[in-house]
Formats: sequence, C-alpha cells, structure tokens
Amino acid sequence: MSETSIDIIINGLQAQISELKEVISAQTTNLKPLEDELYALKITNNKLNYRITQLLRTLEEKDSEISSLKESINKKKQSNSK
Repeated sequence: MSETSIDIIINGLQAQISELKEVISAQTTNLKPLEDELYALKITNNKLNYRITQLLRTLEEKDSEISSLKESINKKKQSNSK
C-alpha cells in the first residue's frame, strides 16, 4: 500500500503535534520551580507586610505616649511657673 498525499500530510501533522506536546511539557516542567519560588516569595511578602503593620502600630502607640508625656511635662512646667 502506498501512502497518499493525505496520509503524508496527516503523518506530518501528527509529528508536529508530538513535537509541540514535548515543547509544552518542557515549558511546564520549567515553570514548576518558578511557581514554587513565587509561592514562597508571596508567603514571605505576607509575613513582612504583617510585621510592617505591627511595627507601624507600635510606632503610633509610642508617638502617642510621647505626646502625652510632653503634654504632661508642659502642664507641670506651667503649674510650677505660677
């Protein structure tokens, strides 16, 4: 049996499909380490954002305490000067 031109075209297309599947598979394999790294970086980023939020909250509390102490000192100075 001789191959017809349609059979040749079909075989060629099947070969191309196989090659494309290999390329896609290789790209997917290469993506896995990058996806893992991205996931780890997101976790680290979330932890750091939480830490920054806590540090900012602490700074605001300390700023408030300092302001209160300054007001208290100023009131004492004013009462002592009278």
